Amino acid sequence: MAAITPDVSSRLKPDLIAAVDLIYRDICNLQPEHKVLIISDARTPDYIVATFQGLAQAKGAEAVRIECQLPKGGATYQPDAQWPSMLAAAALEADLIIDLAVGYSELIVAAIKNGARVLCPGDGIGGPFLDDVLIRTILHTDIHEIRRKADYIADRFTEAKLCTVLTGDDEFTLDLTGIEGSASDGFLWDPDKNDWKASWAFLPPAQPGVFIPKGLGNGTINVDGTLLYHPDYHEKPDSPIRLTFEDGYLVNIGGDPILANRLKNWLDELGDDGASCGPVHLNIGINPNALLTQSQEWERVYGSITCGMGDLSLLGEILDKEVATTLSKSSVHWDWTVLQPKILLDGQIFSENGKIYC
Repeated sequence: MAAITPDVSSRLKPDLIAAVDLIYRDICNLQPEHKVLIISDARTPDYIVATFQGLAQAKGAEAVRIECQLPKGGATYQPDAQWPSMLAAAALEADLIIDLAVGYSELIVAAIKNGARVLCPGDGIGGPFLDDVLIRTILHTDIHEIRRKADYIADRFTEAKLCTVLTGDDEFTLDLTGIEGSASDGFLWDPDKNDWKASWAFLPPAQPGVFIPKGLGNGTINVDGTLLYHPDYHEKPDSPIRLTFEDGYLVNIGGDPILANRLKNWLDELGDDGASCGPVHLNIGINPNALLTQSQEWERVYGSITCGMGDLSLLGEILDKEVATTLSKSSVHWDWTVLQPKILLDGQIFSENGKIYC
Protein backbone atom coordinates (compact mmCIF):
# COMPACT_ATOMS: atom_id res chain seq x y z
CA MET A 1 0.00 0.00 0.00
CA ALA A 2 1.43 3.38 -0.98
CA ALA A 3 1.21 5.14 2.36
CA ILE A 4 3.23 6.97 4.94
CA THR A 5 5.02 4.63 7.33
CA PRO A 6 4.60 5.81 10.91
CA ASP A 7 7.19 5.61 13.63
CA VAL A 8 7.53 2.05 14.97
CA SER A 9 9.67 1.28 17.98
CA SER A 10 10.10 -1.44 20.59
CA ARG A 11 9.99 0.81 23.64
CA LEU A 12 7.36 2.78 25.48
CA LYS A 13 7.06 6.35 24.28
CA PRO A 14 6.50 8.65 27.29
CA ASP A 15 3.98 10.59 25.19
CA LEU A 16 1.75 7.50 25.07
CA ILE A 17 1.20 7.80 28.81
CA ALA A 18 -0.14 11.32 28.33
CA ALA A 19 -2.32 10.18 25.43
CA VAL A 20 -3.88 7.30 27.40
CA ASP A 21 -4.38 9.56 30.42
CA LEU A 22 -6.28 11.98 28.18
CA ILE A 23 -8.36 9.10 26.81
CA TYR A 24 -9.33 7.88 30.28
CA ARG A 25 -10.05 11.38 31.63
CA ASP A 26 -11.83 13.19 28.80
CA ILE A 27 -13.15 10.38 26.61
CA CYS A 28 -14.02 7.62 29.11
CA ASN A 29 -14.62 9.58 32.34
CA LEU A 30 -12.89 6.71 34.18
CA GLN A 31 -13.72 6.57 37.89
CA PRO A 32 -11.99 4.67 40.74
CA GLU A 33 -14.98 2.36 41.24
CA HIS A 34 -14.98 1.18 37.62
CA LYS A 35 -13.97 -2.32 36.56
CA VAL A 36 -11.87 -2.20 33.37
CA LEU A 37 -11.35 -5.13 31.00
CA ILE A 38 -8.64 -4.74 28.35
CA ILE A 39 -8.95 -7.18 25.44
CA SER A 40 -5.90 -7.61 23.22
CA ASP A 41 -4.06 -10.01 20.95
CA ALA A 42 -0.52 -10.40 19.63
CA ARG A 43 -0.94 -7.61 17.07
CA THR A 44 -0.54 -4.96 19.77
CA PRO A 45 2.80 -4.63 21.60
CA ASP A 46 2.66 -5.57 25.27
CA TYR A 47 3.89 -2.16 26.45
CA ILE A 48 0.86 -0.48 24.84
CA VAL A 49 -1.55 -2.88 26.53
CA ALA A 50 0.32 -2.47 29.83
CA THR A 51 0.00 1.32 29.56
CA PHE A 52 -3.79 1.07 29.36
CA GLN A 53 -3.84 -1.35 32.29
CA GLY A 54 -1.35 0.55 34.44
CA LEU A 55 -2.97 3.95 34.05
CA ALA A 56 -6.40 2.52 34.86
CA GLN A 57 -4.93 1.02 38.03
CA ALA A 58 -3.19 4.30 38.85
CA LYS A 59 -6.58 6.01 38.73
CA GLY A 60 -7.89 3.55 41.33
CA ALA A 61 -9.84 1.32 38.95
CA GLU A 62 -9.74 -2.47 38.93
CA ALA A 63 -8.10 -3.40 35.63
CA VAL A 64 -7.36 -6.78 34.08
CA ARG A 65 -6.41 -7.84 30.59
CA ILE A 66 -7.13 -10.91 28.49
CA GLU A 67 -5.11 -11.76 25.38
CA CYS A 68 -6.95 -13.73 22.70
CA GLN A 69 -5.76 -15.62 19.67
CA LEU A 70 -5.53 -13.74 16.39
CA PRO A 71 -8.88 -13.76 14.55
CA LYS A 72 -8.79 -15.35 11.13
CA GLY A 73 -8.88 -12.88 8.26
CA GLY A 74 -8.59 -9.67 10.23
CA ALA A 75 -11.13 -6.87 10.55
CA THR A 76 -13.17 -7.82 7.48
CA TYR A 77 -14.43 -11.03 9.10
CA GLN A 78 -15.33 -9.55 12.50
CA PRO A 79 -19.12 -10.07 12.13
CA ASP A 80 -18.70 -13.86 11.90
CA ALA A 81 -15.79 -14.33 14.35
CA GLN A 82 -16.14 -16.60 17.39
CA TRP A 83 -14.66 -15.67 20.76
CA PRO A 84 -13.84 -17.69 23.92
CA SER A 85 -16.62 -18.18 26.46
CA MET A 86 -14.27 -17.04 29.24
CA LEU A 87 -13.85 -13.70 27.49
CA ALA A 88 -17.62 -13.32 27.13
CA ALA A 89 -18.05 -13.99 30.84
CA ALA A 90 -15.40 -11.44 31.80
CA ALA A 91 -16.98 -8.83 29.53
CA LEU A 92 -20.23 -9.09 31.49
CA GLU A 93 -18.35 -8.05 34.65
CA ALA A 94 -16.83 -4.90 33.15
CA ASP A 95 -17.92 -1.26 33.45
CA LEU A 96 -15.45 -0.23 30.76
CA ILE A 97 -13.95 -2.41 28.03
CA ILE A 98 -10.83 -1.28 26.18
CA ASP A 99 -11.14 -3.34 23.01
CA LEU A 100 -7.90 -3.88 21.09
CA ALA A 101 -8.94 -7.09 19.37
CA VAL A 102 -12.65 -7.89 18.94
CA GLY A 103 -14.57 -5.11 17.19
CA TYR A 104 -18.08 -5.93 15.97
CA SER A 105 -19.36 -9.03 17.79
CA GLU A 106 -22.25 -10.45 19.76
CA LEU A 107 -19.88 -10.51 22.73
CA ILE A 108 -19.63 -6.71 22.67
CA VAL A 109 -23.38 -6.35 22.10
CA ALA A 110 -24.09 -8.48 25.19
CA ALA A 111 -21.64 -6.51 27.33
CA ILE A 112 -23.20 -3.18 26.34
CA LYS A 113 -26.69 -4.46 27.02
CA ASN A 114 -25.40 -5.48 30.45
CA GLY A 115 -24.31 -1.91 31.16
CA ALA A 116 -20.70 -1.79 29.97
CA ARG A 117 -19.21 0.99 27.89
CA VAL A 118 -16.73 0.04 25.19
CA LEU A 119 -13.86 2.02 23.68
CA CYS A 120 -11.87 0.75 20.70
CA PRO A 121 -8.57 2.71 20.61
CA GLY A 122 -7.64 1.11 17.28
CA ASP A 123 -11.17 0.83 15.85
CA GLY A 124 -11.59 -2.75 17.02
CA ILE A 125 -8.03 -3.89 16.35
CA GLY A 126 -4.66 -2.82 17.69
CA GLY A 127 -1.41 -2.80 15.81
CA PRO A 128 2.38 -2.45 16.07
CA PHE A 129 2.30 1.35 15.88
CA LEU A 130 -0.93 2.13 17.73
CA ASP A 131 1.09 4.32 20.08
CA ASP A 132 2.22 6.54 17.22
CA VAL A 133 -1.38 6.79 15.96
CA LEU A 134 -2.80 7.79 19.36
CA ILE A 135 -0.07 10.35 19.99
CA ARG A 136 -0.55 12.02 16.59
CA THR A 137 -4.34 11.89 16.34
CA ILE A 138 -5.29 12.49 19.98
CA LEU A 139 -2.48 14.02 22.03
CA HIS A 140 -1.22 16.27 19.22
CA THR A 141 -4.63 17.45 18.04
CA ASP A 142 -7.47 19.37 19.66
CA ILE A 143 -9.84 16.44 20.21
CA HIS A 144 -12.53 18.70 21.66
CA GLU A 145 -12.57 20.89 18.56
CA ILE A 146 -12.87 17.69 16.51
CA ARG A 147 -15.73 16.49 18.75
CA ARG A 148 -17.68 19.73 18.36
CA LYS A 149 -17.10 19.75 14.60
CA ALA A 150 -18.33 16.16 14.39
CA ASP A 151 -21.53 17.11 16.23
CA TYR A 152 -22.09 19.97 13.78
CA ILE A 153 -21.52 17.75 10.73
CA ALA A 154 -23.87 15.10 12.15
CA ASP A 155 -26.56 17.78 12.42
CA ARG A 156 -25.92 18.80 8.80
CA PHE A 157 -26.53 15.23 7.66
CA THR A 158 -29.68 14.97 9.79
CA GLU A 159 -31.08 18.13 8.20
CA ALA A 160 -30.17 17.16 4.62
CA LYS A 161 -32.43 15.23 2.26
CA LEU A 162 -29.91 14.36 -0.45
CA CYS A 163 -26.18 13.63 -0.48
CA THR A 164 -24.34 13.72 -3.82
CA VAL A 165 -20.76 12.47 -4.20
CA LEU A 166 -18.87 13.54 -7.32
CA THR A 167 -15.65 11.73 -8.32
CA GLY A 168 -14.20 12.40 -11.76
CA ASP A 169 -17.07 12.37 -14.25
CA ASP A 170 -19.20 10.08 -12.08
CA GLU A 171 -22.02 10.82 -9.65
CA PHE A 172 -23.40 8.89 -6.70
CA THR A 173 -26.56 9.94 -4.87
CA LEU A 174 -27.96 8.94 -1.49
CA ASP A 175 -31.43 9.76 -0.21
CA LEU A 176 -31.03 11.00 3.39
CA THR A 177 -34.70 11.55 4.12
CA GLY A 178 -35.42 10.46 7.68
CA ILE A 179 -31.82 9.35 8.34
CA GLU A 180 -30.18 10.71 11.49
CA GLY A 181 -26.56 11.86 11.31
CA SER A 182 -24.00 10.29 13.64
CA ALA A 183 -21.06 12.19 15.16
CA SER A 184 -18.84 9.05 15.48
CA ASP A 185 -16.44 11.25 17.41
CA GLY A 186 -14.82 8.62 19.63
CA PHE A 187 -16.20 10.00 22.90
CA LEU A 188 -18.10 7.98 25.49
CA TRP A 189 -18.32 11.06 27.73
CA ASP A 190 -19.24 14.64 26.78
CA PRO A 191 -17.09 16.99 28.89
CA ASP A 192 -19.12 20.03 27.77
CA LYS A 193 -22.42 18.59 28.97
CA ASN A 194 -20.87 16.62 31.83
CA ASP A 195 -22.87 13.59 30.76
CA TRP A 196 -22.50 10.27 28.97
CA LYS A 197 -22.63 10.50 25.20
CA ALA A 198 -22.37 6.90 23.99
CA SER A 199 -21.96 3.32 25.14
CA TRP A 200 -19.55 2.39 22.33
CA ALA A 201 -16.95 4.48 20.53
CA PHE A 202 -13.83 4.02 18.45
CA LEU A 203 -10.62 5.98 18.00
CA PRO A 204 -9.01 7.96 16.51
CA PRO A 205 -11.63 10.72 16.29
CA ALA A 206 -13.58 11.44 14.19
CA GLN A 207 -15.66 10.40 11.19
CA PRO A 208 -19.18 11.87 11.31
CA GLY A 209 -21.72 10.64 8.80
CA VAL A 210 -24.71 8.33 8.44
CA PHE A 211 -25.68 4.67 8.84
CA ILE A 212 -27.60 3.66 5.75
CA PRO A 213 -30.63 1.33 5.64
CA LYS A 214 -30.78 -1.31 2.93
CA GLY A 215 -31.84 -0.31 -0.58
CA LEU A 216 -30.38 3.21 -0.73
CA GLY A 217 -27.63 4.56 -2.96
CA ASN A 218 -27.38 4.88 -6.74
CA GLY A 219 -24.61 5.78 -9.14
CA THR A 220 -20.85 5.35 -9.50
CA ILE A 221 -17.89 6.25 -7.31
CA ASN A 222 -14.17 6.19 -8.15
CA VAL A 223 -12.25 4.80 -5.18
CA ASP A 224 -8.71 6.19 -5.02
CA GLY A 225 -7.97 5.64 -1.31
CA THR A 226 -7.83 2.58 0.87
CA LEU A 227 -9.60 -0.69 0.14
CA LEU A 228 -10.08 -3.07 3.06
CA TYR A 229 -11.53 -6.43 2.03
CA HIS A 230 -10.16 -10.01 2.24
CA PRO A 231 -6.50 -9.54 3.23
CA ASP A 232 -5.33 -8.70 6.72
CA TYR A 233 -3.73 -5.59 5.24
CA HIS A 234 -5.22 -2.59 3.47
CA GLU A 235 -4.58 -1.81 -0.18
CA LYS A 236 -4.52 1.41 -2.17
CA PRO A 237 -5.23 1.04 -5.90
CA ASP A 238 -2.63 2.25 -8.40
CA SER A 239 -5.55 3.76 -10.30
CA PRO A 240 -9.13 4.26 -9.05
CA ILE A 241 -11.52 1.34 -8.68
CA ARG A 242 -14.91 2.18 -10.19
CA LEU A 243 -17.89 0.91 -8.16
CA THR A 244 -21.44 1.15 -9.51
CA PHE A 245 -24.52 0.80 -7.30
CA GLU A 246 -28.23 0.31 -7.91
CA ASP A 247 -30.62 0.70 -4.98
CA GLY A 248 -27.94 -0.03 -2.40
CA TYR A 249 -26.36 -2.98 -4.17
CA LEU A 250 -22.98 -3.26 -5.91
CA VAL A 251 -23.68 -4.19 -9.54
CA ASN A 252 -20.36 -3.52 -11.28
CA ILE A 253 -16.66 -3.30 -10.42
CA GLY A 254 -14.27 -1.66 -12.87
CA GLY A 255 -11.21 0.54 -12.99
CA ASP A 256 -7.85 -0.68 -11.65
CA PRO A 257 -7.69 -4.12 -13.31
CA ILE A 258 -5.68 -6.05 -10.73
CA LEU A 259 -7.51 -4.91 -7.62
CA ALA A 260 -10.89 -4.90 -9.37
CA ASN A 261 -10.43 -8.54 -10.38
CA ARG A 262 -9.30 -9.51 -6.87
CA LEU A 263 -12.38 -7.87 -5.39
CA LYS A 264 -14.73 -9.51 -7.91
CA ASN A 265 -13.21 -12.95 -7.30
CA TRP A 266 -13.36 -12.56 -3.53
CA LEU A 267 -17.04 -11.58 -3.58
CA ASP A 268 -17.85 -14.46 -5.95
CA GLU A 269 -16.04 -16.98 -3.74
CA LEU A 270 -17.76 -15.74 -0.58
CA GLY A 271 -21.18 -16.74 -1.85
CA ASP A 272 -22.63 -14.13 0.52
CA ASP A 273 -25.16 -11.89 -1.21
CA GLY A 274 -25.14 -9.48 1.73
CA ALA A 275 -21.46 -8.70 1.11
CA SER A 276 -22.46 -6.69 -1.98
CA CYS A 277 -25.02 -4.59 -0.10
CA GLY A 278 -24.03 -0.99 0.42
CA PRO A 279 -22.86 1.47 1.08
CA VAL A 280 -24.05 0.68 4.61
CA HIS A 281 -22.38 3.75 6.08
CA LEU A 282 -20.85 6.96 4.75
CA ASN A 283 -18.46 8.92 6.94
CA ILE A 284 -16.31 12.03 6.59
CA GLY A 285 -12.76 12.03 7.95
CA ILE A 286 -11.99 15.15 10.01
CA ASN A 287 -8.75 14.42 11.89
CA PRO A 288 -5.97 16.68 10.57
CA ASN A 289 -3.22 14.28 11.73
CA ALA A 290 -4.63 11.01 10.39
CA LEU A 291 -2.56 9.26 7.71
CA LEU A 292 -2.93 6.48 5.17
CA THR A 293 -1.34 3.63 7.11
CA GLN A 294 -2.14 0.03 7.99
CA SER A 295 -4.03 1.38 11.01
CA GLN A 296 -7.75 2.10 10.71
CA GLU A 297 -6.82 5.78 11.08
CA TRP A 298 -7.12 6.05 7.30
CA GLU A 299 -10.88 6.35 7.78
CA ARG A 300 -10.28 9.70 9.53
CA VAL A 301 -8.02 11.33 6.92
CA TYR A 302 -9.25 14.91 6.63
CA GLY A 303 -11.63 15.55 3.74
CA SER A 304 -11.97 11.89 2.75
CA ILE A 305 -15.07 9.70 2.82
CA THR A 306 -15.15 6.07 3.90
CA CYS A 307 -18.06 3.81 3.03
CA GLY A 308 -18.71 0.35 4.41
CA MET A 309 -20.15 -2.69 2.66
CA GLY A 310 -21.74 -5.90 3.91
CA ASP A 311 -22.82 -6.27 7.51
CA LEU A 312 -24.01 -3.35 9.61
CA SER A 313 -26.56 -5.21 11.71
CA LEU A 314 -24.12 -5.80 14.58
CA LEU A 315 -23.09 -2.15 14.67
CA GLY A 316 -26.75 -1.21 14.70
CA GLU A 317 -27.23 -3.37 17.79
CA ILE A 318 -24.10 -1.97 19.43
CA LEU A 319 -25.30 1.59 18.90
CA ASP A 320 -28.90 0.65 19.77
CA LYS A 321 -30.19 2.20 16.56
CA GLU A 322 -33.88 1.86 15.76
CA VAL A 323 -32.92 1.20 12.14
CA ALA A 324 -31.00 -1.95 13.16
CA THR A 325 -33.70 -4.17 11.64
CA THR A 326 -33.26 -2.48 8.25
CA LEU A 327 -29.46 -2.69 8.20
CA SER A 328 -27.63 -5.14 5.98
CA LYS A 329 -26.61 -8.56 7.31
CA SER A 330 -23.50 -10.41 6.13
CA SER A 331 -20.61 -12.53 7.39
CA VAL A 332 -18.19 -9.73 6.42
CA HIS A 333 -17.80 -5.98 6.60
CA TRP A 334 -15.44 -4.28 4.15
CA ASP A 335 -14.63 -0.63 3.42
CA TRP A 336 -13.38 1.72 0.76
CA THR A 337 -12.18 5.33 0.87
CA VAL A 338 -12.21 8.27 -1.53
CA LEU A 339 -9.55 10.80 -0.59
CA GLN A 340 -10.88 14.19 -1.76
CA PRO A 341 -14.36 13.86 -3.30
CA LYS A 342 -16.74 16.70 -3.96
CA ILE A 343 -19.75 16.28 -1.68
CA LEU A 344 -23.03 18.16 -1.98
CA LEU A 345 -25.76 18.24 0.67
CA ASP A 346 -29.06 19.32 -0.86
CA GLY A 347 -27.13 20.81 -3.78
CA GLN A 348 -24.77 22.92 -1.64
CA ILE A 349 -21.05 22.19 -1.54
CA PHE A 350 -20.14 20.48 1.73
CA SER A 351 -16.57 19.48 0.85
CA GLU A 352 -14.25 19.75 -2.12
CA ASN A 353 -10.53 19.28 -2.77
CA GLY A 354 -9.94 18.14 0.78
CA LYS A 355 -11.63 21.16 2.36
CA ILE A 356 -14.79 20.88 4.48
CA TYR A 357 -17.11 23.88 4.48
CA CYS A 358 -18.64 24.06 7.93
